[in-house]
Amino acid sequence: MNKRTSIFILILAIGFTGATFGQISKAKKEMSLYNYSGAIQILQKTLKKEDPKTKDEATLLLAKCYRKQNDMPNAKAWYAKVIGSGKGDSLSYYYYAQALRSCGDYSKAKEMFLHYDSLVSKDRRGRIFASFCDSAIAWESKPPAFDVKNAATLNTKQSDFGPAFFENGVMFASDRIPSKMKTQTYGWTGNSFLHLFTAEPLVTDDYYNDFNEPALAPGLLNQEYHDGPAVSNKIWSELFINRTFIHKDKGKKEENSIRTHLLKIFYGKRKDGKWGKPEPFFLNSDEYSVGHPALSPDAKTLYFVSDIKGGYGGTDLYMCTREGDKWSKPVNLGEQINTFGNEMFPFIADNGDLFFSSDGLPGYGGLDIFVSHNVNGQWTKPENLGKPLNSSFDDFSLADFSNTGKGLFSSNRPDGKGSDDLYSYRRIPTKKPLVPVQPMMISGCVKDKVTGAPLPGATVFLLESSSGKILVIKTNEGGCFTTPVKKGSSYVAKAMERGYIADCLTFTIDPLETKTDLKTPRDLLLDKLALNRKFVLENIYYDFDKSFIRKDAEPSLNNLIRIMNENPISVELGSHTDCRGSDEYNIRLSQRRAESAVQYIISKGIDAKRITAHGYGETQLVNRCSNGVPCSPEEHQANRRTEFKVTSVVQETAADAFDPRKFRDGEILDSRFLPDGFFSICYPGTK
Repeated sequence: MNKRTSIFILILAIGFTGATFGQISKAKKEMSLYNYSGAIQILQKTLKKEDPKTKDEATLLLAKCYRKQNDMPNAKAWYAKVIGSGKGDSLSYYYYAQALRSCGDYSKAKEMFLHYDSLVSKDRRGRIFASFCDSAIAWESKPPAFDVKNAATLNTKQSDFGPAFFENGVMFASDRIPSKMKTQTYGWTGNSFLHLFTAEPLVTDDYYNDFNEPALAPGLLNQEYHDGPAVSNKIWSELFINRTFIHKDKGKKEENSIRTHLLKIFYGKRKDGKWGKPEPFFLNSDEYSVGHPALSPDAKTLYFVSDIKGGYGGTDLYMCTREGDKWSKPVNLGEQINTFGNEMFPFIADNGDLFFSSDGLPGYGGLDIFVSHNVNGQWTKPENLGKPLNSSFDDFSLADFSNTGKGLFSSNRPDGKGSDDLYSYRRIPTKKPLVPVQPMMISGCVKDKVTGAPLPGATVFLLESSSGKILVIKTNEGGCFTTPVKKGSSYVAKAMERGYIADCLTFTIDPLETKTDLKTPRDLLLDKLALNRKFVLENIYYDFDKSFIRKDAEPSLNNLIRIMNENPISVELGSHTDCRGSDEYNIRLSQRRAESAVQYIISKGIDAKRITAHGYGETQLVNRCSNGVPCSPEEHQANRRTEFKVTSVVQETAADAFDPRKFRDGEILDSRFLPDGFFSICYPGTK
């Protein structure tokens, strides 16, 4: 959706009749009805005819259609054709520059903005946006302050945006077609009207990782036309909703019989678990829009967006305070916050910080997300939150969960599922400066078990047993690491790298230790899971002439399960016997044993497609003990073994697989973010 238009107004295009127009006239008519998709089809057919009389105008109109749809890559391409033809007017340079900026081409965009300024010097936007391009280029060297990822479970090919925390999860707006609700189609997008959906994170209060499947919000929160976004108070007893209604005799009526219904706020209360009928906010009007509600933590102040006359730009941020059962007159947040552009999607954090989106402040392009602090009743200069939370596309509607540095925001960046997607973010922890007192440090290295080569970039999870805190450490170019430790504390270190079997060790720092530069008891040695390489599973025993899995064999099979969960591999599990007994008998027995072990592994959740069973009998002896050769019990035991062989290595990690690379150096983890039994192999007797 185009946040500057279709989020802010509802447009109903009423059909028209009349004489047949030329193709250009037809396209203009469709554009006047906001049917840009239809106009694009007409203009593309017109351009295929290569008529020199219509080519220039059709090209300009096509560029405008893509701009109106907020399709900046196509807008950039077609405005480039307009400029290249030499027939573009001054605004063509301006819109071409905006498209270039939205696609991240800041140098070329600056050139076009300055050219526009030379043509229309009275319009200060050319100079302003040229300076914004300089800012974006200068910021490229800034380290990222956030991790960002697509909240895939919440998103569809349609528009999903406007997150707000509700009950134990999140509420957001979407124009997907609800499966359990009859709905009309919104002509501008071809999708459903907006409705409210809710979803809960899989882990309580964890808004960075995955979510349950969304469902329609309950009760009276969804009606026939647009609903959302919305915001509630902390106890979920009151809700403020963006809403539009269709009335036969109300709304702005424009030419061509188009009726626009402006965005309005409605609020509802819940009693005994049921929502009452939402009531209109007192500022609602058929002359201007009021929307994007946000509540202060104490629910005494409502922040919102409006294009009411008297503001600083296109849309401004306002606030009203409760006075008993009524609200005060609206107060503009002032020129420190509002600009000549559009300020939208406010959010008030638990500490009082104001997050909002703007296209009139220095940014990367489109809408960017900013934060301002309230100091002694005054808002500080807004701070751009930087990449990757912001991009050259539209980034908006941030919701920060309880000042944890984690939450959700919306963006139409091109790597998403749809036009607008929800993204999760978490603030990257800043490393604390070293204290003047010399800390106690321990060093260690992670190496290839066979070659002894160092493994740079490997991940070490260091668990301090007493506190339960887990520190993430990345090895340096030499495959080594150094980290602070405490006297008297016990530690478990587990090293992992993609395509290797993990290794770990335990150690304790003597409470009387005086050295400050310690070393781990040994190197962490990782075994590479190379294609066709075989690994022996120790302590896999079977009763005589039996194939069922004994209890004492389960730890070793569990270790293989862990390896497969941590690495994207498929394996063959092979069972071998000694030479005693007939060849045919040993083949059958070993096959039954291999199949029994495979069934055990599948029963623990490993996909059956990833593991096969093969009984080799006595065909692959590891020593001289073949038929007729006298051997000791120990030599025969060496041949009675169970192995697994790597049969394939998947290049990309599965979505549900554990991937140590996603964790950042210096990050502190809660054990619930790691698989169950993550450190179990590190303790004696649990392998």
